[in-house]
Amino acid sequence: MDTSVFVELLDVPPMNARRREVLAEMDARLKARVRFVLPTATVVETGNHVFQIKEGAARRTIAGTFMSLLRKTARGEAPWVLHERTWDGDFLASLCSGGSTGMDLAEHTVRRQLGTGDLSIVAERDLYASRAQAEVRSWTLEATMGTWADLP
Repeated sequence: MDTSVFVELLDVPPMNARRREVLAEMDARLKARVRFVLPTATVVETGNHVFQIKEGAARRTIAGTFMSLLRKTARGEAPWVLHERTWDGDFLASLCSGGSTGMDLAEHTVRRQLGTGDLSIVAERDLYASRAQAEVRSWTLEATMGTWADLP
């Protein structure tokens, strides 16, 4: 699950224009027994977006909801799971090589394709897929990230 989806679920303004659509899609996917994984970068990036909410009361409310969702995730009560892995040398090497995108981090940066957060989601997805022995795709609302949503 990419940040573009998670901020919609969390209702982070002004990144929540497609919230109804995302909630409906989430419901349909859950009914189809799709398993969702919450990547590390999605948590970090979403937290940064919550931090940047201009209006204080909204920022507090959404920060509380965000914290509650993270606690539910930690307890295994959320409709997604954590990919419990460590940031080790192999993961960083995969991040630098661009995972399954065919372009390394520097090339993505030069071409302004995927930033480090999105590349880490791709690398984490690739790692999860290799361990889960299952079809794994990234759910994203971003066009550029969508280019690599169905790899490897």
